[in-house]
Amino acid sequence: MTLPSWWQVTIPHRDIREGKLSEAIFAADLGDVVYGKAPLEYRDASIFFQKTYLTQGLKNLLENVLSRLSGGKGDAVIQLQTPFGGGKTHALLALYHVVRHRKEIEHLTAVSELPEAKDAKVTVFVGTQADAVSGKTPWGEIAEQLGQYEIIKEHDKKRIAPGKEKLRQILEASGPTLILMDEILEYIVKANRAEKVEKITQGQTLAFLQEISEVVASSENCGLVITLPASILERYDEEAERSLQQLQKISGRVEAVYTPVEGVEIYEVIRKRLFEDLGDEKTRRQVAESYFKLYQSLSTDVPSEVKEIEYRGRIERAYPFHPELIDVLYERWGSYPTFQRTRGVLRLVAEVVADLYGKKVVSPLIQSSIVNLENQTIRREFIKHIGNEYDSVISADIAGKNAKAPRIDKEMGSEYERYGTAKGIATSVFLYSFSAGASRETTLPRIRVALLREGIPATIVGDAVAKLEEELWYFHSERKQYAFRNQPNLNRVIVDREETISEDRIREELKGLIQKNAGRALEVYLWPESASDIPDNKNLKLAILSPSCSYDSDKGKRLAAELFEKAGLGFRVYKNTLFILLIDDNQHVFLNKALRRLLALGEIQSDKSLLETLTRQSQEELNKKLKETEKEMPFKILMAYRYLSVLENGGINWKDLGIPTVGSSQTISERVKQYLKDQEKLLSRLTPKYLLDKTFGKDENEKSLREIYELHLKTPGMPLPESEEVLLDAVIEGARTGILGVRENTEVYYRQEVTPTVDSIVLRGEVASRIKEGEREEERKGGAEEEEIVKKGAIRRVTLRAKIPWDKLSPVITGVIRPLMDRGLPPEITIEIQADSEEGFDRTTLDSKVKETLRQIDAKIEEWKEE
Repeated sequence: MTLPSWWQVTIPHRDIREGKLSEAIFAADLGDVVYGKAPLEYRDASIFFQKTYLTQGLKNLLENVLSRLSGGKGDAVIQLQTPFGGGKTHALLALYHVVRHRKEIEHLTAVSELPEAKDAKVTVFVGTQADAVSGKTPWGEIAEQLGQYEIIKEHDKKRIAPGKEKLRQILEASGPTLILMDEILEYIVKANRAEKVEKITQGQTLAFLQEISEVVASSENCGLVITLPASILERYDEEAERSLQQLQKISGRVEAVYTPVEGVEIYEVIRKRLFEDLGDEKTRRQVAESYFKLYQSLSTDVPSEVKEIEYRGRIERAYPFHPELIDVLYERWGSYPTFQRTRGVLRLVAEVVADLYGKKVVSPLIQSSIVNLENQTIRREFIKHIGNEYDSVISADIAGKNAKAPRIDKEMGSEYERYGTAKGIATSVFLYSFSAGASRETTLPRIRVALLREGIPATIVGDAVAKLEEELWYFHSERKQYAFRNQPNLNRVIVDREETISEDRIREELKGLIQKNAGRALEVYLWPESASDIPDNKNLKLAILSPSCSYDSDKGKRLAAELFEKAGLGFRVYKNTLFILLIDDNQHVFLNKALRRLLALGEIQSDKSLLETLTRQSQEELNKKLKETEKEMPFKILMAYRYLSVLENGGINWKDLGIPTVGSSQTISERVKQYLKDQEKLLSRLTPKYLLDKTFGKDENEKSLREIYELHLKTPGMPLPESEEVLLDAVIEGARTGILGVRENTEVYYRQEVTPTVDSIVLRGEVASRIKEGEREEERKGGAEEEEIVKKGAIRRVTLRAKIPWDKLSPVITGVIRPLMDRGLPPEITIEIQADSEEGFDRTTLDSKVKETLRQIDAKIEEWKEE
């Protein structure tokens, strides 16, 4: 069964539902109530008690005072001494209303069960509102409220303590009387300063307090309740500290100390104040049971106390809040004097409830992980106690447009994004990171309690925390303790150092890494800028272009076309031997980021003074990050350089090498070579039949192996033999099996073993077969033929000179040169060329084409004339 969200069960008070929260409703002031200036919920006794949960401490206080006023047992002088915001003023308001307005609230169950003090009066003095220079003194104010001012009028005007006799007269004339004195230390501090200026005998207020304490203690039906701070705030000085000690000493013999709010009662106080209706008890029990079972299933992954039966009861009592939220606010944040404990928690959770109620955030309970720190009002409630510098910490890491935790949720998707996992963990860790005491961090088990609820898998927490450690700037971890600090962590140190790394350094580092990881599987040329940077030879070549010549850029494609077309000033002959590798723009961005990180980590590692500022754990993490980044670079380079340019008969073809295998140790050239093999562009083996089908024309019966090899190297799109040996092996196999024949000088090999060279002549099988058959026929004719040849006389040399049309050179080779070679030694050939041009020949044609070609075929130029 899916648990309902808390806002589907409870009904917050109207001011929360309508978003009309006022700061004043959380700043109860006894003086404002007396003078009719306070909000209605404090002025109206009925509304006040309807929204007030009577804690045991508050109930004991009311019973004690009312019993005393009615002449029964009870402490005469009571000191309320709790931390600031601990409920003192609220307790005074309860006493004030129950004595002043008893008849108006008698119908309320909580009030009707209290003792009744008939005809009792209540008088109030609030130190923060009193004028210590020209206003009435505490004794003057109390006497006036009781209608007995004339008794001490002179003492009030002269600001001299009246003495016990005068005070006793006032109380006897008034009957049962309750004196409430709030913020009395504040008044003493002001009065001491005024006494110095006016040259009045100092210590009059302290004298009065001693006098009134003794008079009340000796009476039968009067009571004095006085509030004192538990400690001195920064705004007070050493003199105030001494005054507090004197005040405690004066009343210490006769007072009783009460604590209005204790333990889990804070849950009830908050629920009563913020909610009209908490829903049915059955639902609250179901929610508590569900969370309790969750914690039971997590074993040691959560703190032991949340698995105890008592904690299930706490969840019920705190509903719709998770106890961990109230506890962290009350115990940790409440330890700041400026937070004002009960009042501070009330004010803050009211804003939290209003925010979450408006947004309808899905959650059975209100946990610290769903507190919305994007809400500026909520954020200010925290920031004002810890310093404005934490505003930027929240904006950078936890909540806001550019915060990293929400970005992690978006990037990770699934449960991260649905439940705001990373943001929730960051928020809860932030709340646990502050205290006036020693505890200023949290643990993984407590993070689980703060985050986990129905739907969120428990296994996600550890990974999410690791992600925060990796990416957040102010998230610190030390010995599995997590906290936010206003000092940058290692991540921020790295980012700051990254900002100092120039693009030139990144480019230089990339070039060095490519050179290191290029390998030797192909002849590599790194970052060529023009055609003259790559020679035109028979080797298989890989040109790796610079990032400025990316696959996505026109510049990269223009340079690739130029490299295929030209070699220096001339045209490229061996076009099929060149492959060009270009970088992907998108991957280049990630590669650049990784290179920047690598350089920054290296610099930090080398900066001894900076290293000393890092914790030992951060230093170890730095070393780990550096090694991991170094290890990842070859893979990232392979990822980025993924577009291969190959020249085919239809033009340039672009190949996507795809994503490399994770963990691959291939070099760049090895990867390209393997890809070419996989695509059968580069062949490790050729069949004899393939050789004949792909390299022989229909009318061609023979061709030199050198010519065949160069045909592969020169013809775009033609599959390439990995080396000359691949061709030689194919020829050997073909000669042995009879698919083709080989001629070495005058000897023809067919269906026999042969050791060819690149100068060997490859024959079609049928041609070789006929030649071999002819040879056998010749042998049969025997010596008779030879004798006849001798008699007739053999022609041993032929020299010829002929004018040949330029387009008939091929028949000359097959019909003239080849037959002569068949019957004799390879002929000596000298060519004579006379070429004319009306426009004139340019140097490129003559030098880079004609002469270069003659040089490549090892021709000896015996004469060269230019006119």
